[in-house]
Amino acid sequence: MFGSKKSADERAASQALTELRLAAGAVGSILVRKDPLRFTSPGQMDVPVAGATITVDRGEAAKRITATRVLATGIFALALKKDATKLFITIEGADGQSAMLLEVPAKREGHARKLALLVQTKHGGRKPADETGSSTEEG
Repeated sequence: MFGSKKSADERAASQALTELRLAAGAVGSILVRKDPLRFTSPGQMDVPVAGATITVDRGEAAKRITATRVLATGIFALALKKDATKLFITIEGADGQSAMLLEVPAKREGHARKLALLVQTKHGGRKPADETGSSTEEG
């Protein structure tokens, strides 16, 4: 009488969607919509999740000194430069026609890599070794 009327498959799909939405939300401006399951972001085209590939790249390291830092620490501000490195996430659809490029703060790199791993393992993304065609065996 009491309990869920969802089948085991429906519960598993709901749990997978929740896990994917939490991982995407931790990264930043990525949303996950369903029917069909796809990534969305303002100003970007939608990318289907099934078979998607997520690449995480670091931009060039940029160090800068702010006026507040100079006022607070004086000459020591030169040693306490702020790291303004950016992280770029590329999401490519399996169809080869849809793609999304997002810039997020570097401090969210762990969340971005977790999202990429989740999509690769549970939603059929290509493995990095498939893209390069290289082997890790020593000969």
